[in-house]
Amino acid sequence: MELIIQQNCPSCGAAIELHEAGRLLQCPFCGMRNYRISHGLSRFVLPDKAPSHIPREEIFYAPYLRFKGNVFYCKGREVQHRVVDITHLAMKATALPLSLGLRPQAMKVSSVSEADAGSFFRQSVKVASIFEQVAQLTAYDSEQNRAPFYHRAFIGEIISYIYLPLYIHDHILYDAVTNKGLARIDLGRELQEKSQRFQDQWLPKFIATLCPTCGGALDGEPESMVLSCHNCNSSWEEAGGQLRSLSWQRVPSQQSGGKDTAYLPFWKIKVKVTGVAMESFGDFLRLTNQPLVVRPEHDRMDLCFWVPAFKVRPQIFLNLAKNMTVTQKRLPVGEATMSKGLSPVTLPRTEAVQALKTILAEASLNKRDVLPLLPGIAFHPQETDLVYLPFTINGHDLVQEQTMLSVAGAVLRFGQSL
Repeated sequence: MELIIQQNCPSCGAAIELHEAGRLLQCPFCGMRNYRISHGLSRFVLPDKAPSHIPREEIFYAPYLRFKGNVFYCKGREVQHRVVDITHLAMKATALPLSLGLRPQAMKVSSVSEADAGSFFRQSVKVASIFEQVAQLTAYDSEQNRAPFYHRAFIGEIISYIYLPLYIHDHILYDAVTNKGLARIDLGRELQEKSQRFQDQWLPKFIATLCPTCGGALDGEPESMVLSCHNCNSSWEEAGGQLRSLSWQRVPSQQSGGKDTAYLPFWKIKVKVTGVAMESFGDFLRLTNQPLVVRPEHDRMDLCFWVPAFKVRPQIFLNLAKNMTVTQKRLPVGEATMSKGLSPVTLPRTEAVQALKTILAEASLNKRDVLPLLPGIAFHPQETDLVYLPFTINGHDLVQEQTMLSVAGAVLRFGQSL
């Protein structure tokens, strides 16, 4: 489940409610659009119900690390996956719960701001610890299976801090969300030394949504990681606090008769591979033992993987990536012209690259031979293009025109909350 966040408009200060993955903010009051840039881990605070006699300056905030995302892992002859959403205490304190449970999903959190008077306990647990927790969960999934692990990948993950508000009254430490006592504690210098005041660098940063080429307004959905300019037919992604031009194309729809078309985005990643003999698309077909005749034209094709550029359920993600990669010969070259119906890009290219080993494993019909090779295989991306492929809206399903692969529309809507 996705967090609901309260964020002030960077232009007029009005309160805006958005989802955790939201990046493009449009204020309903002033109408201004701003794009939130990648700037370290996001920091949120749970709403408190501290009694009125407790001064706001005496509130303490305990940090928790939150992981949300899909975990793919290859073990024995199987490719498995799991959706994980957990929190874990990011400091050493026996009086505090190790997890926040369902609170982040059940409450509207707010971005940490200067208005949060009080002291923030310093993080003393490394961010890598939350990945270790997730890895343990996948290990527990298959305790009965003693086969070795060959690969594990975290795809589409979101890492953030969520602060639990606390206060002390009559030497008792209280949970300020429930006002329940947690432990007896003595005020002292040691407690103060473990905390700090609000830091300006924690604030989210924003940039204007104007095309760097023509100055036109950039379009996108709230969760879009790529913004489009319909004025000069350009696409942009944020990198290092600036908008960077993105190579992209759209395969035009050949449907007629007024049928609606949706264009779903895919990352087309051309790679070089070390650790196994795989230099062309033909080599990929041989290694994965696909049930078709490998022809000379397959050997002349570059080795490319087609990875969904949108979040979707793990099994659907793997099926789309595998089938689109295997059937890529049917896909024509696109054109850099905008159109209606472009679905938002919600999975960055870096995440797509991390999925390549898992896609290779899923595509392999001879998993007994291929999966043990995964630890020694390395993918080296050479080129990455964003390609929008046409899907005909056929009732409740979307059918890709060239490959005839289909995906349920409900699956895409569910993916927006992953």
